[in-house]
Amino acid sequence: MWTIAFAFAVWMEIELIKLYFEAERQQQKTFPCTYISGTCTVKPTYTNCKVFGSTTDDDCERKLNYGDFRTDAE
Repeated sequence: MWTIAFAFAVWMEIELIKLYFEAERQQQKTFPCTYISGTCTVKPTYTNCKVFGSTTDDDCERKLNYGDFRTDAE
């Protein structure tokens, strides 16, 4: 009986460790923004910014990370 309980406890611990590492891996990584204040998830590279046309770097970074609804007044 004790052997089964111990085996179950070890199995449960292994499963919990797997879940923990999977959650850590899938967690979205953020970093400090380059041109605006706050944290960002997408860098304003040429490839990422060309969808917005001719725009400044700070405006592109704001649109990539916060959408088009943010203005310079915030």
